[in-house]
Amino acid sequence: MQIKRLVVLISILILTIAFNNYIYSQALPIGIDGKFEDWDNASEYTDNQNDGANIDFLSFKVSNDSNYLFIQFTLSQDIELDDNNNIYLEIDADNNPATGYSVNGIGADLAVKFDSQDFIYTHSGGTDYLIHSDIGFYALPTVSSDTFELAISRSAEPDGINLLFSNPSIKICFKENDSGGDYIPNYGSTFTYTFDETPVESYPIIDFEKNNPTDLRLMTFNTLADGLIDAGRVESFERIIKSVNPDIITFNECWNTTQYEAKNRLNSWIQISGNGWYAVKSDDGNITCSKFPITQYFTIDPTYINRITANLIELPETFLRDILIINAHLKASGGAANDAIRQEQADAIINFIRDVKTPGGALTLPYGTPIVISGDLNLVGSNQILKTLLTGDIVNNSAYGSDISPDWNQTDFTDALAYQTNERTAYTWLDESSDYWAGRLDYTIYSDRGTSVSKTFIVNTRKMSSEQLSDNNLLISDSYIASDHMPKITDFIIEDVIAETNTISYQNFIIYPNPVSSENLNIEEIKGKEIKEITIYNNTGQLIFNVIPINSNKITIHTGQFSKGIYFLKIRTAENEILSKFIKGASKN
Repeated sequence: MQIKRLVVLISILILTIAFNNYIYSQALPIGIDGKFEDWDNASEYTDNQNDGANIDFLSFKVSNDSNYLFIQFTLSQDIELDDNNNIYLEIDADNNPATGYSVNGIGADLAVKFDSQDFIYTHSGGTDYLIHSDIGFYALPTVSSDTFELAISRSAEPDGINLLFSNPSIKICFKENDSGGDYIPNYGSTFTYTFDETPVESYPIIDFEKNNPTDLRLMTFNTLADGLIDAGRVESFERIIKSVNPDIITFNECWNTTQYEAKNRLNSWIQISGNGWYAVKSDDGNITCSKFPITQYFTIDPTYINRITANLIELPETFLRDILIINAHLKASGGAANDAIRQEQADAIINFIRDVKTPGGALTLPYGTPIVISGDLNLVGSNQILKTLLTGDIVNNSAYGSDISPDWNQTDFTDALAYQTNERTAYTWLDESSDYWAGRLDYTIYSDRGTSVSKTFIVNTRKMSSEQLSDNNLLISDSYIASDHMPKITDFIIEDVIAETNTISYQNFIIYPNPVSSENLNIEEIKGKEIKEITIYNNTGQLIFNVIPINSNKITIHTGQFSKGIYFLKIRTAENEILSKFIKGASKN
């Protein structure tokens, strides 16, 4: 009898181990930013693959700090988290299967239906439909992905009285609520997580001071329907802009605000010598403002909404080169039609960047000129639009030309990801009364060849301490009074790119020596393909040299007649055409 009883107990223990899964709890300093490197040390729960009729859950990870529960999950395919899916997150927040509603062996007190932005709270008094701000929920990325991360406040009180997380342990599952939809953990199995109360490293509060006085400070700020001329909001704008003291600003949603109104506001808030602030508005809603002259501008939006302008800004000689700022406010809202408009706008931006890097266009930039795409990009749908802006992968090649590597050294552009000054999160838009949770909509994308970011941050006065607010002459309400977008600040260092390696290798070509201080510049197609033509332009785009070689993959150009400076090379073979550049230095004696 005792032996039978022991066998039964062992069997129950085995079943408990088999159907109740645990991840080793670990508090981590997770940043909700749509990037996932900080999850590397988190324990992972892995699901069976190919067991879902549509979407297949692959894995999830759970962590926490003293303020938030963090969850990351990975799928078999890209989706848009807030659109066109039937995925639920179910949380048994009190670890009691008798409360909430029964799903997959747990009593779910909170259900999150992602695509409809529903937060369903089931309790003894019934069921309440909440919004994200009721539980301090946010998730990134805002664009489509196969991996997402989210946070829920540990101090959330969905009913205004009782803590959501009333137990040190919780149970979690995901489900796709379609016929044959996948579960993780699998149907009939549960997963338990216990909060780890080990303190994580403190978040380093970001102050507003430049790291270097000579850094160039760019702010992008969506003013939410003409906030600069709204009497009820303008004081909040004034406090924020004065506290940050930017050198260049890209304003969006200035539908009825003139460039003169923006300029006058800035001149009264931040006095500078000389002509004061410069301002340009040449499209339907953007104003670019600068402490330095805006010498040229080009409206480049091919769509009917007309919200992209490129501005060439003449910087003082201490910055080594001027800067091109592309002020962009892409089409808003989800859906395939709006995605298509944003994609066309992104294609046009890359096409314009190709033009300014190619001699002979409307504008030819010297090698290494910083190029920055700044503004509310409204990236809420397909991740292809962001991919286009970063990598030069144009979708409509027939209309906007071939793909390019947009940076000067034939690499991708860089996304200047910023955190808020007081919290590890990268969202830039928040409307606490909206059905939509916070999102990352405002971007700074730049060429990092000869340009680096010294500091970048997002101002969210809601999260700032009373001391920090006082130090910066801000009010806690300034962020949500001014706009539903928060200002994003990026400080740039513009570096010297004249001193380059002695040989440039690009698309099967080598060009040497570079810089050339001797008489001869050598150009070689390393795969033996015949060079058909070589054309050379100076840094203003003027044609100064052209040669058609005869049956050769290598040519030497005598540069003694060239003055010191930057030159652009167009090299054509039977198969392709590439653009590079060389620098003519002082001749050696």
